Amino acid sequence: MNINQVREQLHRLIDEVDDIYVLNGLYRNLVADKRQREEYERDQAEKAERSKTRSARRKD
Repeated sequence: MNINQVREQLHRLIDEVDDIYVLNGLYRNLVADKRQREEYERDQAEKAERSKTRSARRKD
């Protein structure tokens, strides 16, 4: 391998590493968004259940 080939290969590897970092960051963001959405949906379901329980008590 001559120096130009080594440089080219190095640049390709650097680009691949950059892509991996970007994809890893996107993955972490998606996982965090999913966790937040699940927590929000769980909280909303709990609030709805409490609301149903309260309204059922008032009717009795």
